Amino acid sequence: MTTFGIDLGTTNSVISRLSEGRPTAIPVAGEVIVPSVVCFRDDGVVVVGREARNLELAHPDRTVRSAKRRIGQDFAYDVAGRRLRPEEVSAEVLRALKRGAEAVTGEAVREVVITVPAYFDDAQRRGTLRAGELAGLDVLRLLNEPTSASLVFDQAVASAARDPEIVLVYDLGGGTFDVSVLEVFGEVREVRATAGNTHLGGDDFDDKLLSLFLDLLRTQHGADVRDDPRAMARLRRLAEDTKIRLSTETEVAIAEEFIATAGGRPLHLQTRVTRRQLEALIRPLLESTVELARRAVSEANLGAQPLTRVCLVGGSTRIPLCREVLDDAFHVDVREDVDPDLAVGLGAAVQAGLLKGEPIERILVDVSAHSLGILAMGRHDAEEDDGRFTADTFVPIIRRNTVLPAVRSEELYTALDDQETIQVRVFQGESPQASKNTPVGTFKYDLEPVPEGSPVVFQLEYDLDGVVRVSVSQPETKNAKTVALRVADASGKPSDAADRESSAIVRKARAALARLEGERRSRLEGLLADLAATGSGERRTEIEDAILDLLLDADGDEAASSG
Repeated sequence: MTTFGIDLGTTNSVISRLSEGRPTAIPVAGEVIVPSVVCFRDDGVVVVGREARNLELAHPDRTVRSAKRRIGQDFAYDVAGRRLRPEEVSAEVLRALKRGAEAVTGEAVREVVITVPAYFDDAQRRGTLRAGELAGLDVLRLLNEPTSASLVFDQAVASAARDPEIVLVYDLGGGTFDVSVLEVFGEVREVRATAGNTHLGGDDFDDKLLSLFLDLLRTQHGADVRDDPRAMARLRRLAEDTKIRLSTETEVAIAEEFIATAGGRPLHLQTRVTRRQLEALIRPLLESTVELARRAVSEANLGAQPLTRVCLVGGSTRIPLCREVLDDAFHVDVREDVDPDLAVGLGAAVQAGLLKGEPIERILVDVSAHSLGILAMGRHDAEEDDGRFTADTFVPIIRRNTVLPAVRSEELYTALDDQETIQVRVFQGESPQASKNTPVGTFKYDLEPVPEGSPVVFQLEYDLDGVVRVSVSQPETKNAKTVALRVADASGKPSDAADRESSAIVRKARAALARLEGERRSRLEGLLADLAATGSGERRTEIEDAILDLLLDADGDEAASSG
């Protein structure tokens, strides 16, 4: 069976397949690179890709681009009379890739690997999983983009070397930046460290040129067109095209007519933009990526091992200044082993093949991009006027750059005699203050009566999809609880009814019905019925927890019987 991988990009997306051990990009509507642009036409038809990009000039109010930058956030687009979450817009891109690949290959596209920036947090990863579900895809794994690209790099140097090779994968795309340091030896790739910025990429370079054009219009015509959606769409397209041309040309002449009108007169934009001008505008942004790359190298703890090469990934690495700043910073070979626009998507197809048992001799080891831990009461937390303390200490349990999948535990202690409950709050980030990190999820754990200072064990399991399972237990008791955190946005709010219906919990429960019997099956059917009839809130959380407990018990019994 053919396996598929998807690079769901901010500005462009790619779907690839692995056939006879070789990854190839699949053309959709004749092109392997599909713009991540979605237009909702007034006749109800949804258009994706180059056609949507062209329609944006006439219908900017009906068009959404770069939805990936908003994924996992508590945000909605107001477009064509609808309120659409970024996950829903991204799902349209995935549907278009799915349909296009099916038309070319004649095979159903169902199980896929989707890539995400290495520095995506939990909410962003869950949002990506949600987009896959909405598109009718079974996401086998979320794979970090630099790691994905490493799977298709030419390994001739590493294979011939007696010692491991240290490779820095520099991934600068349309909307995100990632850098990973990998140790490569033969067919083994181990990620040693990652860093990145999920809001830095080619879109920001476009913004610099867009601001330049807006300033010119104000200077030349005394006009401000920022409130004119069509004019802004044209100028943004002009900025993007100018940036791309300046990667191969040193100067671009611009003569854009009838951009807008002001006082009854047409506005034209005539100017020349040089590569030197663009470089001056974007140099600070590129230098910030170099600092992140230096940090990743430092955190990789290479010791005497030298960095041997830098591999470029992402369309924005075609900017000549990008290679220049990397040459100056690291003084090693900077290479494009694979087309920077396709490397991530091709690697995703390789990973899908690995997961489906294809004969590919490669071992992949990835790491967590952020620390994962819980809220606790610390010695420096503030005392309120009434004598109580406000807990805001972040206790990291799985540290940043830990090899995944990972399971780690931490023992904390009760604050009161006969304390009744603990509100378990999971966060992701590097700040010692929990409130400055990203919330992942929360649930209640009921304690058995114990004296103040009694131990409670918190175990976090972090898998390769970025999904978190939290277990809490009291030693020397049978009181234990395991929660797989449900899909939520960055604010911690539960998804809507459609989200719930197709959530991972519901899908897993329905799949389990076929193998369960008797009382356990009846119990699960009843819980699913209760879930369907329940809105958001604590009651829903209790039902989901009960479903997960039942499934965990069933898995445990099956493992014991098979053993």
